[in-house]
Formats: sequence, C-alpha cells, structure tokens
Amino acid sequence: MPPTPESNDAFVLKGGHLIDPAQGINGLADVYVVGGRIVAVGQVTPEVGTKIIDVSGQYVTPGWIDLHVHVYGTLGFADPDSIGVCQGVTTYVEAGGPGIDTLGEFLALLHGRTKTSLFVGPYLRPIGIIGLNFLEGDPRSIGDVPVARWIDFMAEHPGLVRYMKIGAFGRSGSGPLKIAKGLAQTLGVPMYVHIGEHQMQEEKASSYDVLHIAEAGDMITHAYHNNGTRLLYRAGKVGPAVRAAQERGGLFDIGFGGDNFSWEVAEKGYAQGFVPDIISSDLQQFNVIGPTYSLAHVLGAFLHLGMSLQAVIERITAAPARALSLTESGSLLPGRAADITVFRMEQGAFPVADTSGNDRTTAQRIVPTVTFKGGERFDADLLRCADEHNWIMQVAEDRPPAAAASLSGKQRDFLAQLADSLDAIEWTPPSAEQFDLDGAIELQRRFHAVRIAQSLELRPALLAVYGAILERPFHVQIGLFLLRLDRRFVVARMREVARTAVPV
Repeated sequence: MPPTPESNDAFVLKGGHLIDPAQGINGLADVYVVGGRIVAVGQVTPEVGTKIIDVSGQYVTPGWIDLHVHVYGTLGFADPDSIGVCQGVTTYVEAGGPGIDTLGEFLALLHGRTKTSLFVGPYLRPIGIIGLNFLEGDPRSIGDVPVARWIDFMAEHPGLVRYMKIGAFGRSGSGPLKIAKGLAQTLGVPMYVHIGEHQMQEEKASSYDVLHIAEAGDMITHAYHNNGTRLLYRAGKVGPAVRAAQERGGLFDIGFGGDNFSWEVAEKGYAQGFVPDIISSDLQQFNVIGPTYSLAHVLGAFLHLGMSLQAVIERITAAPARALSLTESGSLLPGRAADITVFRMEQGAFPVADTSGNDRTTAQRIVPTVTFKGGERFDADLLRCADEHNWIMQVAEDRPPAAAASLSGKQRDFLAQLADSLDAIEWTPPSAEQFDLDGAIELQRRFHAVRIAQSLELRPALLAVYGAILERPFHVQIGLFLLRLDRRFVVARMREVARTAVPV
C-alpha cells in the first residue's frame, strides 16, 4: 500500500535551517512552494492565505537521492515507498534487479506506481541480479548482449536508465567489465560497478581491473568494504590505482548494504583522504532490519567519521544528481519540483554497526520527519520497511490468497494454460549446492509464450500468478519466482484458482 500523501497546493516551510549545497546555501531560510514547484527560497512573501508550515529547529534540504537500492527482484520489497518517501528519499535507483529480458516486467509492476521517483540501473545479465544461491561471475550467465534491443529500449523509455551495472567478480578476468563498459558507452550512460562481497566465490585480482577501466563519471560502489580485493591494501594504505581512478573522474559510492561497510576500512580510508563522492544505502531484504535500516542511519556513520553535515547532504543531493544527470533533482532552485526532505538532528549515544557487527557509538543522528514529493507531504515512518510482509515473500501454502478472488476470467484462463505448460517440464528449487539458471530462463520463456498466446497484457499476467500464490504481490522476475517454488504446488494451485468461478 503506498503511503498516504497530504496535498498542499501552496505552502511555506518557515524557520528551518536550509542546506542546499548546489546553491551554496547553509543557514536559516524559508521555502515557498506553489503547485508542486519551488517558487522562492530565502525571505519569501507568500500570497495571503498561504499555508505556513513551521519547521523551526529542523533542517530543510533538497529531496534525498539514493542511487543504490533494491526494490525489484530477489532482493526487493513489496512496499518500495517504505524505503523512499517514508524515509526522506524522493528519488532512488533500482541497482541491477532487472536486465534487458526482465525490464518489461519491472516496468509493468513498478514504473509510475511509486510515489518516490524510480529510475533503474539494469544489470548486464539479461535476467538481472539473481541473488539466492547463485555463484556469481560465470561469464556464460551474461548470455547474449542484444545491443539493438538495448538501444530500442532506451529510445522507447528515455531517461529511465541511469547507469549500467556489472559486478567486478573477476572469475573470468576483466572481459565482462569491458563488455559492460562498451554497452554503457553505446547507450550513453555511466557504468556502475560492484567491487565488494564476492558472493560465493573466491576473490580474483582481476577484480581490480575496474580501477583501470572506469572513466570519468563511472561509479564504483562499496568503497569501504572489507572483503577480498578491498580498496585499501598494502598495510591498510589506499592504493595508487584507486587514486588514479579518482583523478580521472571516477566516482566512489558507499553502498553500505549487508556485507560491504567496514569501520576499520572507513576509518583508515577517510583518514587518508579517500572520501566517497556519493553515499547510498544498498537497502534490500537482507539488511532493512539491520545493519542498514535506512539511508538516514547510514549518514550517521559519516558524521561520526568527521564529515560535515553540509558535505553529507551534498553526497545525497547534488552529487548523485550530477552523477545521474538528474536536472530536476538535487537542489531547491526556483522552478524545480518541490522535492524536499525535512529532518531533525538528535544528540546522544547511538550505536552504528558495520556489516561485520563491529559497533561505533555516534554522538548525533539524522531523523527524517517530513518528505515533500512534488509538493505532496508524507510524514516519515522509518519502521514501515521493517514489516516482514515487506521483505519476505509470503506464500499462501494452505489455500489461495484473498487476491485470487479478484482475478478476472481471462486471468484464470491464463493460469489454466500456464499450468499445463509448466506441468510438462521439471525444475528443482535452488539449494546451497545448485542453481538452475537455464531452468529460470525456461520458466520465464513459458510464462511469456502463454501470455502472448492468450493475448493477456504483462501486468495482469504477472498479478494473476502472484495473486494465486502470494499473500501480497512481490516485485520479482517471474522466472526466478517460479523456480524457487515446488512445481507440483505451483501447477495444482494455478489449476485450483483457474477452476474457481469469477465472483459476480
């Protein structure tokens, strides 16, 4: 369920401390909003009767940008806005969940359906990020790289794709990195590279090749990770290749995540001037109840390291807006959309753990209170994301879920035909020892083949499958979703729902 907004056609945020690094503002200033856009900043003179919102004692900034989250795929959420406008974030980027073969599913499920502005940095692999128990780094998983399809997608959906994601796993050398770089150049977007946790494989020195391949504007995430091929080496020193990448204009992002932030690395790197250009959360199912929690929580780590509040805010507003070429975001310039975050600073003793469980106690923390998205108001709710229904797919094992009752006759016919197609093949849900990528791709192919044959649009087809099986819809690649379920259960449930009469 999306958060409930409060719409204010015209209002003034009055008495707050405004920090807008893009404009060089750091002091008391009011913000005047009319019709969802910024009208004036500073000493404002609103029209008579304009609503005044007192934010005295709080900070006002451009809406936060989190350029690395997971709201789609096997790492995603049922309620994406729970890590967006509910947490002070007005714009975020899905970091690799879909690839070219699943971008259509991503669009059908999520595009235009979140209050938070959602962009995508698709993965080079056609199915997208797999997660689960998949051994990363096998170049065969890249499959085909259909350049023409990519170009056509970019033309059909201008502005949606903001970077091309790839993992620097190094299992097969730097070839996949170079392919991703070439595709990114062809499409006119930066490359975004994971150089952190190696996901079930041993480290390879060729992961460091990204430091030589990355050019100005390319982004390397997990700058302070403490896994193999970390960016601090030689007795904890920042290496010359890292410095050279920075000098060329490569950007380093935090991507806190569940495995990729170390206090030891952060403290040593920061002391040597290795400071991230961008701060992102890498929020996903596996870290939303700790250690990441929210982008705001991650920011406390950088205040503790000694970064000024203005510098912190720059790394979640102006800096990511430049990196992503977002001309409507990152500043409260008059004329821009009224994407605004209001927060308070709390003083005390607050534990912040890294992803290995090592704690530091911070003396202050940032707590979002209100988010405005295009002038719509959303009161902050930092705990909304922690509901387990949000981050665990709830399979209705004993009976069809309530959503099944609302499926149309055409959706039920589709389920009957899909059950017949799936009943003709075998598959095994992933285990610690086995993941069947070819099986997931075949399940995806059969889903789309039946859908097309039945002349059913993509969104109702996806919702038919989720509605027959899940307590609430989840935004995940259909092939990976089906693969993780028992075949007999899936076929039987689809047929059961298909047989049920459509309610009048």
